[in-house]
Amino acid sequence: MVMEIGIGDRRGFTIVELLIVIVVIAVLASASVSAFSGVQQRTRDARRVSDMQAIVKALEMYKTQTGSYPAASTTNTITGWEVSSKNPNQFLSALKTANVVQNVPVDPINTEQTITRGFLYKYYRYDAGTNGCPLSRGAYYILAVGDAETAAGTDQLPESPGFQCASRNWSGEGGWVTGNFTN
Repeated sequence: MVMEIGIGDRRGFTIVELLIVIVVIAVLASASVSAFSGVQQRTRDARRVSDMQAIVKALEMYKTQTGSYPAASTTNTITGWEVSSKNPNQFLSALKTANVVQNVPVDPINTEQTITRGFLYKYYRYDAGTNGCPLSRGAYYILAVGDAETAAGTDQLPESPGFQCASRNWSGEGGWVTGNFTN
């Protein structure tokens, strides 16, 4: 007995079925890429907070050794602020010179757009009594992350302690901001 196979008996997928499978795979891949990107951003922001906490500890150790916080570098700056993006190896080099730390952390992306925007760390030491801060508290520093990836716009990360004096609030000037007085 010989069996003939007609056109109606062919097995396989239609073009429509194949297109549906391709679309489903593309949607799943897109969702995976966005989820992975969000994880990377949160990881970099967590590192930024950890770096800031390490730098604050190093600044306190420096103050214990010398009696004050280091002045901002005059060569590694944008508008007076010492920044990690100009010369990363020189960022807060006074901490290395005083043997407080071997290396000062820098932002994981470490690029600048301006002093108020960009992925960078920034530091400035103000004289006592400036910006409405109490003269009796002495000089003070501001340490900040330029931008945080998971904070919307100019919002700060929830971990940011912030810092303000009577005439100025630095809390809106970066993704994470802190400061402290000498006295």
